[in-house]
Amino acid sequence: MSTTSLLRGFAFAIVLPLALALATDAALAGCRSGYVWRDAQDGDGACVTPAERAEAKAQNANARNNRKVGGGPHGPNTCRDGYVWREAFAGDVVCVTPHERQRAKSQNSASASRSN
Repeated sequence: MSTTSLLRGFAFAIVLPLALALATDAALAGCRSGYVWRDAQDGDGACVTPAERAEAKAQNANARNNRKVGGGPHGPNTCRDGYVWREAFAGDVVCVTPHERQRAKSQNSASASRSN
């Protein structure tokens, strides 16, 4: 292996983790200590607990299971009976229970007090 190849590999090994660390710090910079962006979609900056963020990710992953097979009045985003759109942000059509939608609304209301 040439010296140039080794230097490129070494530079990559330093730059990539540094870039990731800076991106993570930028994402967390808007929330107070102990809170993170909900990130239910790219750009969702509501400040929530890490557990609430994990819950939003799980809801996203399970979204397909909570939709009505074959669609309905709202096309493919029609929720199964007993489910509603989460509405955590404009255009959020992930189907969740009414309790989970209320939690998302409460998170949105509390987000300002959890921000820097």
